Amino acid sequence: MGAPTTDPQPQPQLQMRAVLARLAQVRQGSPHRYSLPFAQARAQLLKERTPWLVDGPPCTSTDTSVRAEGREVDLRVTRPPHSRPEKLLVYLHGGGWCVGSPQTHDNIVRRLATDLACEAWSVDYALAPEAVFPQGLLEVRSVIAQARRDHPEAHLTVAGDSAGANLALAAALMELHASGRPGMDALILSYGVYDEGFDDASMQAFGDGQYGLPVQAQRRYAQAYLGNIPSSGLERRCSFPLTSGVSLKGLPPTWMAIAELDILRDQNRRMAAQLKRSDVDVEVHEVPGVTHGFLSYGLMLDAAVQTLSAAALWAQTQTLLKR
Repeated sequence: MGAPTTDPQPQPQLQMRAVLARLAQVRQGSPHRYSLPFAQARAQLLKERTPWLVDGPPCTSTDTSVRAEGREVDLRVTRPPHSRPEKLLVYLHGGGWCVGSPQTHDNIVRRLATDLACEAWSVDYALAPEAVFPQGLLEVRSVIAQARRDHPEAHLTVAGDSAGANLALAAALMELHASGRPGMDALILSYGVYDEGFDDASMQAFGDGQYGLPVQAQRRYAQAYLGNIPSSGLERRCSFPLTSGVSLKGLPPTWMAIAELDILRDQNRRMAAQLKRSDVDVEVHEVPGVTHGFLSYGLMLDAAVQTLSAAALWAQTQTLLKR
């Protein structure tokens, strides 16, 4: 997908510029989502994303639920036309732990499920700040365990973007430290959050929000998610391994997508390096000229489609290696 740039001010690729222009046009005259109360921000995100959801292949979707951590956690189960039982995908949507849903990320899930030819569970985990940390994380871990129980012979891939990537990795680390096994066979992590700090060069370069997620919004999300929970607990240490230094040894093979024009770019690079130092089999795709959240815009952005296809191809290879 291209080598990491050393240019301190890289620019959006042509199709990304067109996406940003379309988003700016749609948002004109509306309050900024990152400053809205979270309930209103959720509704605004869904409204904004709806026109983009026509992208992606058709699949059969069923809304159901799983009992986890004291409540019914909603799932959207997606099945492509040619689904194979030896594989299963669990997907965790992004949105700063506070917004987003299986619906806002449905086109991403349909593309991955189709390319993988497998059933996908998209998890509607509890959102902050209504849900107090670590409720959402514990729900995710429980749903992944249920997926393993329901499909014991399947190759289980857990994927997520942004906050969803954070939850996917944290769930794997919690299970690894509890049982000695990560509870899944592969991870697909796209532009995730792995560090509580805000000092990276990419935070400074893109923090004003010109290309999407601003630093101020990320701070707000993190505060809403974590509240006043002490940093010494296992859940928090597993949630931010670059901050805590928790061991990564024993994690499953991991595929990472990094967006060049993203405040989280540098911590994703450091996460990939730390995984490699921990002897985790990791493959990294840094995509030039795209922003945080770019996977949602496959309707206009070839890089989104190509990145998801590359992730699925990697996961297919992992399935074959397991046999």
